[in-house]
Amino acid sequence: MPPIDPIRVLLVDDHRLFSDGLCTMLLGFGHIKVVEQVYHSPDACARADHHKPDVILLDFNMPQLNGLEVAKRLLLHSPSRKILIISMYKEQRPIEQFKGMGAKGYLLKTATITEVVEAIEFIDQGGTWFCPEPKVDSGNNHSEDYFLKTFRLTAREVEVLRLIRKGKTSQEISEKLHISLMTVETHRKNMCTKLDLTGKNELLRFAVEHDL
Repeated sequence: MPPIDPIRVLLVDDHRLFSDGLCTMLLGFGHIKVVEQVYHSPDACARADHHKPDVILLDFNMPQLNGLEVAKRLLLHSPSRKILIISMYKEQRPIEQFKGMGAKGYLLKTATITEVVEAIEFIDQGGTWFCPEPKVDSGNNHSEDYFLKTFRLTAREVEVLRLIRKGKTSQEISEKLHISLMTVETHRKNMCTKLDLTGKNELLRFAVEHDL
């Protein structure tokens, strides 16, 4: 099987500490490549034209040109660009503004690296990702709320856990949820840590015992 080309990401954020930290964490995911870090927002369009990244991670609150202005210029040059906004603001108004102009996602800076990677993957594959993260496609909302609050699992982790109970392999879960195999394994590891489980089949046993 030929090697899969990595998802090429342009990171635009004037906060060097945050940008450098995120870039370092993304290095741990072999299927994602940061082509450049842009710290000066007016340079974003030129660097995007140069690299033609698959996904642009764009900070909202920047001096000179803020995220809204940069996104508008980026999409004016190329409406098909896939832009994921990274922001500290959870208010609905800016989320709707970015969604209306054609951005593909909006993620809070409080997100985990797994959530960032998952959003990048989902957007690269043609989806949209606006926080809060997508709801689990299930009628058992009371059950979902219970697991979110009691075991500190995320909605995506609950979704993965339900698929584990159905006997799905990590590869099958990856294909069904349109996320990488590495992301599925990260979800498994995080759930085992939160639930204090060890052993290959403990997640399956837990899901069955709790009638998930």
